[in-house]
Amino acid sequence: MLSASSQSAELRNLAHQTVLEKEAAVQRDPTNAAAWYELGVKQQENEREQKAIQALQRAVELDPEYIDAWLALAVSLVNEADRRQAYDAIEAWIERNARYRGTQKPTSTVASNTQKMAERQDLLMRQLIAMACDVPEGEIDADVQIALGVLFNINEDYEKAIDCFHAALGVRREDWQLYNRVGASYANSGNPEKALEYYYRALELNPGYIRARYNLGIAQIGLKHYTEAAQHILDALVLQESESESSRSGPGSTKGVTGSTLWLGLRNASAKLRRPDLVTLCDQQDLEGE
Repeated sequence: MLSASSQSAELRNLAHQTVLEKEAAVQRDPTNAAAWYELGVKQQENEREQKAIQALQRAVELDPEYIDAWLALAVSLVNEADRRQAYDAIEAWIERNARYRGTQKPTSTVASNTQKMAERQDLLMRQLIAMACDVPEGEIDADVQIALGVLFNINEDYEKAIDCFHAALGVRREDWQLYNRVGASYANSGNPEKALEYYYRALELNPGYIRARYNLGIAQIGLKHYTEAAQHILDALVLQESESESSRSGPGSTKGVTGSTLWLGLRNASAKLRRPDLVTLCDQQDLEGE
């Protein structure tokens, strides 16, 4: 029987504390957009995308000029395959970015709600490229590169997405989310082996990063390293269960919002290991093995 790794108890405590801290902040001050933003980003890390979207939407409702929240919201919406709303969030981020209000950006005579998806993506891409070109020589605006990377990922142009995320890493060397995004782009491009080093680096920077731990497990499945895959996904489940227990009564809480994704990944790895006993436990969503 697989068991949670030796560091799981420490990680569970970390996950419990950090989620409680973020939720306590929004309970103390429900009108604080920054607190909702931080909670949303934490939920992204915890592989709870619907909770992340709820928190980030609340952040931009409270402060429509909070551009970091708009960009984070776009990322979550892409992860949920909601392309239209993701474009809305990127467009809002572009329109509200004071740094580029003087930049000559391409425009369209067609309203965004009637544009075809491909036309809208092309326009957003050209606007972001214009913004990137407006940055002084030798400088990099990491957020512009991230927004471009998100659009390239939507278009399944993973090599260009990797280039953009790498550029952003040049100025944000300790950003664990960026390392995860590079890893995910490599994995999506069919290079799970290259993805591993970026997932491991993300976890070095943030050991409680559930999304990176899950992605690492999926990459290991692609490499046929099934035991390692099962262990990483199990650890992700243990972390998420700890987070779920700590926040069951918190804002917008629901049990197992995306836990089914983790269980499905663990079931897949267990089936590859030819362990019907583990497959049964996965079907029962039984972490205790009882």
